[in-house]
Amino acid sequence: MINAFKKKNMKNKCENCGECCLQTEMILSKNDIDKIIKNSTKKLQKEDFVFKNEDGFFQLKNISKHCIFYDINSKQCKIYEYRPQGCSFYPLIFDFEEQDCIFDNDCPRPNLFYQDRPKLKKTCEDLSRFLQQELGLNLI
Repeated sequence: MINAFKKKNMKNKCENCGECCLQTEMILSKNDIDKIIKNSTKKLQKEDFVFKNEDGFFQLKNISKHCIFYDINSKQCKIYEYRPQGCSFYPLIFDFEEQDCIFDNDCPRPNLFYQDRPKLKKTCEDLSRFLQQELGLNLI
């Protein structure tokens, strides 16, 4: 009985939360933008959901203090199947001061993610590679 409960909760760890979608500062790669445009059923243009931030990076727009693709009523992502790479890594983020991956403090349940240490290490490597190759950031 406990295992069934735990499995159900692990499967649904992101449902009915949406904290990561509130006032998001999600950076997008060119590949993220292209994937969203290609897969959207609406005829989206880049300007519909992206702006260039003060650091020169493409960033997801917010409307009413949440991600433009977040459905506030269902608390679900409208583009989950083709969401940006950064959203897929979340709640794992890269701490540039520490030069390592950490869990974002905004996530109320980070302990439910990446419980397998080898998977955590691999995902951190993937995140670092994404930052370097897709966003052109230099990591020390």
